[in-house]
Amino acid sequence: QQAFRRVDPPVVVLVDLAALFPREPHRRGGYNPAGLQMHSVVEGRLTYWAICEQGYWWGLVTYDIAHGAQRKPVTHWVPAWVLKRKAAER
Repeated sequence: QQAFRRVDPPVVVLVDLAALFPREPHRRGGYNPAGLQMHSVVEGRLTYWAICEQGYWWGLVTYDIAHGAQRKPVTHWVPAWVLKRKAAER
């Protein structure tokens, strides 16, 4: 079985950042409007699937992280269970 599968054309997926980057429980923190927004669901572009040594699927996804009024793209491997294919708009 091939370990890598290219997705061509790329597929639009939803990335649940709160699931991908869980927060420390019972943490008390302040609000910073210019800080990274790591609690939302964002759109991303899935370009590859890969299976890891333990048999779990991961997707190579590019998506934007917002901070204040700005956004910066990031690309990395994300566990498949954090991704959801975006439904086609009607």
